[in-house]
Amino acid sequence: MANRLDLKRASPNLGSAGKDEASFWRKAKSGDFVSLSDSEAFDEVIASGAEGSAIDYRVGEVRAFALRGRSDFGPGAPRPGLGEYRFIELLRESAREGSGPLYLTAVDVSDRFELRLYFTPAGLVGGTRDDFIDRGDSWLFLPPPNPEDFISSDLEYAPYPDLPEIEAGGRSAKYIFSRVGPAVLYGEALDSGAPVIIAEYVAEPGEDGREAENPLFLVLEEGWMRSEGSVPKEGGYLTLMLGKIIRTSDVELWQA
Repeated sequence: MANRLDLKRASPNLGSAGKDEASFWRKAKSGDFVSLSDSEAFDEVIASGAEGSAIDYRVGEVRAFALRGRSDFGPGAPRPGLGEYRFIELLRESAREGSGPLYLTAVDVSDRFELRLYFTPAGLVGGTRDDFIDRGDSWLFLPPPNPEDFISSDLEYAPYPDLPEIEAGGRSAKYIFSRVGPAVLYGEALDSGAPVIIAEYVAEPGEDGREAENPLFLVLEEGWMRSEGSVPKEGGYLTLMLGKIIRTSDVELWQA
């Protein structure tokens, strides 16, 4: 398999022009390479004794979610575009221990563009809403009016979810996360057409005033509504991610 240096000799990367635009990252495809040179990547390079100041990843799966209005679902519903979340999976032979896939995420919403780096940390296991309730992870939702009689799909996301302690800087730390914006975002997976819900949160500084290393918390719920318009009682499948905003100057994309 070609490495980044081979690609560099064969053809130049896509350059820095346009990296702060969503259209640039729509060019990323499976098999391409991404280099990260943010402070965390630099620390990892130093710790490993490797040369350079960047870490190279191969692009795996690329998934995009187009945002819609809440009523823009079901048979015959219009499909106006309100923005997009694009998750670019980054693969390494030696992935971060104890965490799931790493995603470079291009967020293009309401004339605002950001690059974020998300991962699925150990202890935040995905599943349907029923799975979360059955294993006691009800901290993600507001308490139902009748705790003895409710349907998981009716639960609302908590504005201040009580996340478990997060590993940061070699120690466990407890942070308070608050929801970003007044409500969740609704969208559609462009590869499958599945309706999705996106809920975003940001962490406040800890009791010691220390900022969270990964202050962004994102919930991606796929399949909260079926294609014919019905809502499954068990809810959709939830994936939980932690992350941070990164600068476009800290990322390079190399086409395979």
